[in-house]
Amino acid sequence: MTTVQPKTTDNSATHTALWALVAVSGVANLVASVAQAPLVVNLATGLVTLAALTALGTRYLRARRTRV
Repeated sequence: MTTVQPKTTDNSATHTALWALVAVSGVANLVASVAQAPLVVNLATGLVTLAALTALGTRYLRARRTRV
């Protein structure tokens, strides 16, 4: 049985940046919710989190498709 190891590329910086963006925007969304910030702030931070998670999911599926 052969195990395929993911290639180390320069995309690891992008991967790390996306996860950092998810963490920061998620915490910002939590703080905005607890502080009862205006709806625009909650929507903006939520959309940033959603966009970063979508980008991570897309990258994962594309990498998986090329590995198989």
